[in-house]
Amino acid sequence: MTHCDDQPPHDSPPETAGKNHPVAPLTPRGRKKGKIGPQAQARLEQMLPELLLPRTADRAGLLTSWGADPERARLFLEIGFGNGHGLATWATRHPQDRFIGVEVFLGGVAGLLWRIQQAELTNIRISTQDVHVVLREAIPSASLDRVFIHFPDPWPKRGHHKRRLIQTEFLDLLATRLRPGGQLSLATDWPHYAQWMQEVLAGHEKFDRPERSKPFDPEPEDWVETRFQHKALEAGRSVFHLLYTRCAT
Repeated sequence: MTHCDDQPPHDSPPETAGKNHPVAPLTPRGRKKGKIGPQAQARLEQMLPELLLPRTADRAGLLTSWGADPERARLFLEIGFGNGHGLATWATRHPQDRFIGVEVFLGGVAGLLWRIQQAELTNIRISTQDVHVVLREAIPSASLDRVFIHFPDPWPKRGHHKRRLIQTEFLDLLATRLRPGGQLSLATDWPHYAQWMQEVLAGHEKFDRPERSKPFDPEPEDWVETRFQHKALEAGRSVFHLLYTRCAT
């Protein structure tokens, strides 16, 4: 039994759909840049411009421009990929699929660029813009097969909860970019944020959690352990997984 409604989704195309040029990265400010060595800086300058996400009118156009078969390839998005270990691992395992990574911290972007270089990956594109901008302007409606949001900043202080990524308004936007039946994979090591995620998504008409009889979901079969998870386990904290499906209507 799902809580999906029976009304058609209000999907809208990207605001700049049809413009065939990449999304330029934001200029990093403050801690977004951090300490970056000369080799990492060189990768950012040389590689990142070639890996920006092109803008197209629809999913088929995006995958075709990326050398993929739109009838067979899946399109994945990871929001906040850290040092890129998980994203590069998934891209290596599934060369026929295409992966978009969004990360504002340039040290992590440089780390992913190094992994792309070492593995000679061609199925990853990167944006350093705010994810709301990326979703609105660079990802066509009903395009994504799966979205990963693993270990987002929990903003644990009550006064900072409004800064958490998982909010109703964000989910409204994300739902327009996920394909019907597409999946949203969440993970956190903060129990209060896990409960927050449950409460916000429980009231959203476009997302359903198939295993609602259990408080949390098992670790996904294709899970890749990240340094955030390793640190959490070393500190004695549990990792909470939640898997939601975009409703078909």
